[in-house]
Amino acid sequence: MRVSRLLLVTLRDDPAEAEIPSHRLLVRAGYIRRLAAGIYAYLPLMWRVLSKISAIVREEMNATGALETLLPQLQPAELWQRSGRWAGYTDGEGIMFNLVDRQDRALGLGPTHEEVITTLAADLLRSYRQLPASLYQIQTKFRDEIRPRFGLMRGREFIMKDAYSFHASSGDLANTYGVMEAAYKRIFARCGVQSIAVDADSGAIGGSASKEFMVTADAGEDLILISADNSYAANQERAESLAPEAEPLLIAEASYLATPGQTSIEALCSAHGFQPSQTVKVLLLVARFSNGTGHALLVSLRGDQQLNEVKLSNALTRAHGSQWGSLLKLQALEASCLADPSLIPMGYVGPDLDDSVLAGSPSLAPKFLRYADSSAAQLNCFVCGANTPNQHLVGARWG
Repeated sequence: MRVSRLLLVTLRDDPAEAEIPSHRLLVRAGYIRRLAAGIYAYLPLMWRVLSKISAIVREEMNATGALETLLPQLQPAELWQRSGRWAGYTDGEGIMFNLVDRQDRALGLGPTHEEVITTLAADLLRSYRQLPASLYQIQTKFRDEIRPRFGLMRGREFIMKDAYSFHASSGDLANTYGVMEAAYKRIFARCGVQSIAVDADSGAIGGSASKEFMVTADAGEDLILISADNSYAANQERAESLAPEAEPLLIAEASYLATPGQTSIEALCSAHGFQPSQTVKVLLLVARFSNGTGHALLVSLRGDQQLNEVKLSNALTRAHGSQWGSLLKLQALEASCLADPSLIPMGYVGPDLDDSVLAGSPSLAPKFLRYADSSAAQLNCFVCGANTPNQHLVGARWG
């Protein structure tokens, strides 16, 4: 075909909304056009590229024995309600576009297809003799991103290949997992993309193991951690690190210390010569679940460590998801939820804060859910808040 017939319209200047080179070049070269935030039209040249990539994906997936299918983009709410994920995907900052049809039935535009494929598998797979079974699709997905950006890198409508497999044993599952991992590596190699396979968090989809194939870029929004010998790689939500050895706190007997205005670890250590690793800080949070319940959290961390909300969310989901449903959000505990509002700000709260401080908060369960990071739990003696304004306890020990 002649180039003059390609509807190829280029731009002289960079589009105002384009932040990174790939976005600017794709628009200026006539590959894509923006219709709205995170929504793009794939023009003829871009579609030729996508078709070639899809062909590579199909060849490699077919080589694994997986069968191609096409699942509906519009999904009934009851499938998601049955799995317990409807509220988590639609309420608050949920990413699912959802609507009600003229028969007053709730529907969602699929951000993913686990609910659909497992419903079909329950109907189609009647015997273990049909296993293993692998299906894949190349389909449009929809996610209501809070901040669509970087062109095609973070969109609200995008094309994704997803595959699903069903097995009679964990050993068979592990074998297929390895086959799929090898197929992904071949796909990236054939596309000329240098990727790094890292351990990753499974997120709301769940699962016991997950790997992400990362491509390093200045515009990336994730952080990966790789060991010096390249034997271990994980993103920051999944990485398990060994905290530096704590400086021992040699105190024979516990005592109270006046700490007026010292609400941060930095201020406390600077004023009294402590090391951050000798201290325990406490965060008071609220976890809201899809069954409508709210639970106050008391999270203890060593003073030199930071909270990873994804890991905390995963721990809450594993411990309570079957009882309370999806975790909708984590938020700071407000002073109005405490019988003694003077404990806010939290700089003087200790790990042994009594549940009675939650009295009078009808929106919360009457007891804290208590979590302690392993680096904090390993301390034999430490400095922490004394549950009284302007006071810390030196030489505290876990009860």
